[in-house]
Amino acid sequence: MTFWGVEVDSSDNAMICRDKSKGRLHISRATLGKGRNTNRCIVLCSVGGEPPVFLCSLRAETNESCELDLDFDEDTVVFLSVDGPLTVHLTGYYREKRKNKDGDESETQEED
Repeated sequence: MTFWGVEVDSSDNAMICRDKSKGRLHISRATLGKGRNTNRCIVLCSVGGEPPVFLCSLRAETNESCELDLDFDEDTVVFLSVDGPLTVHLTGYYREKRKNKDGDESETQEED
């Protein structure tokens, strides 16, 4: 696995262009950045030109972090944005591909 992270705020969308050599992107967590504003921040995601959907709603002092479990294909372009006053840090990892004994590629799986 390779760590991945991005900081997103309301002034700029984060476009994640995929690199097939890294594997599938898994986003695991959204966390509010520093600040005291208690208005909510909504994290949005748009894939393949579709309208954005809400991933989570964060608010300082009450709900500053949200666990996510999102996987995106290697050839998918993902747009992440924030509607709110604070930055949001999204973290996760790339699921690396490995060749099995038959020479086929498969994704590594996390062990529970």
